[in-house]
Parts: sequence; structure tokens; C-alpha cells
Amino acid sequence: MFERFLSSFPADGRGALEPYWEAKLEGVAGYRELARMGSGRSFGSGIMRVHSSEEALRARGLVLHVFPGYVDIVPIAKDWLGRQFALDFAGVDPQSPRLLLFEPGSAEVFDVECGIEQLFDMEIVDDPVTFLASDLFSEWLDGGYSVPQGWQCVGFKVPLFLGGAGSLENLEVGDEEVYWSIMGQLKSGSA
Repeated sequence: MFERFLSSFPADGRGALEPYWEAKLEGVAGYRELARMGSGRSFGSGIMRVHSSEEALRARGLVLHVFPGYVDIVPIAKDWLGRQFALDFAGVDPQSPRLLLFEPGSAEVFDVECGIEQLFDMEIVDDPVTFLASDLFSEWLDGGYSVPQGWQCVGFKVPLFLGGAGSLENLEVGDEEVYWSIMGQLKSGSA
């Protein structure tokens, strides 16, 4: 499982941290394998990170700050832009939760419409531009900018929902919690 993903986005460094776990994750296809493979690890030179237990709890708080209606989520991973992939257990079969992508820069939530294994081994590998903004990530690295650490993300100086451009000039690396907090405040003020 996840062979195609690992072939396209090799793990950065060694070792994994404590995975997030709660009873409702028991029946979710692919979650246990994903957590075992990469809890707390980044992949593809920092383009994506699978959450450890501590990171999943922190990410849940970030998402709830900007998207307060999503109270029954479990974040599983994030990309370099701080976008959170999460399982949503609200009103669905607990063995088949919806997989969502929370995007702070656009203040939008996207339904991924597949399971964990398909997301990692097919969708991300076959369409990394859509799922990881890999084109912009390549520009970022080529420009000599640093890869964000686990507690950081690369965010938009002017959010997309306020007319900011999805370009290198509108990006900066910073503390992920600060970025999500600012996006939440701006989203509330623009509504």
C-alpha cells in the first residue's frame, strides 16, 4: 500500500512519531497503514506531511478556528501550503468518512471524493498540481526559498479570497498557527 506515493514522494528523513488514534479510526480503510508509514514525517522534499498525534490535534484546532462547522473531523495530513486533509465523520457511515481538503488561503473546503489509499496512491501521484500545488512548490524551491518545518507553512500574503494571486510573489513562510489565525480573522471580516 502507498507504493506509488512513496515512489513519487519519498520520505524525508527517518522514523515516525506517535500516530493519532481513536476508536472511530479503527474501520477506516488505509488509515492504520498511512499512520504506520508516516506519522510525523514529511515526503517529497517537504511538499506533504502525515500528521502525528500531536500534529493532528493541533491541525484540528486550526481547522475549527476557520471552519467552525466541521466539528467531527480528524486531520490526517497537510501540504506545504498548510492545507489540511481530514476525515469528516459527521452524518456518514463511520467506516467511510468523507475526505476533505481545508484550504485557508481560499477559505474553501473541497470534497476529495475518494478514500485514503486512492488519494495517496492515485490522485496525488496522477495530479500533484491539483492536490499539492506541485508546480508552485517547484517554483518556490527553484527560487531558493526554504522548505517549511513541521510547525510552519508557506502562506499567501494576500489571501486568494481577498483577490491575492496564486503566485510566488504572494507567498511567504511562517508559523502555521499564526497563518490560520489570520486567515480566520480575515475570512470572518470579509463575510
